[in-house]
Amino acid sequence: MDAERSALTTLCQEFEALIGETGLHSAERQELLQRIVAEARARRPVLALLGQLLNTDRETTLRTLSTGLPGSGPGIARREAFRCPDGACDRTAVPLPAGAIPRCAVLGRPLERG
Repeated sequence: MDAERSALTTLCQEFEALIGETGLHSAERQELLQRIVAEARARRPVLALLGQLLNTDRETTLRTLSTGLPGSGPGIARREAFRCPDGACDRTAVPLPAGAIPRCAVLGRPLERG
């Protein structure tokens, strides 16, 4: 995939979150985002403009876009399972994402990931 197509793909995937994030910034950054949107809708290049928004050079912008736009989303915490710390029982606990690590009721030790 070429760089401009990749930039447009990322912009499209994360557009709503990016709008929300940019709304917290200066009027200048909001205007820049509006310009990016206008250029994207006209199917003109947006990579350089995204670089301005991110304050990065072309290569850094490309690398940044490969992992998503900064601040464009809350992220997704991965569900993890935890098990007995010494393997003595078959207990498995799955806490809320990003929640506290469960503890063994018998030993009082944290359960192990796994």
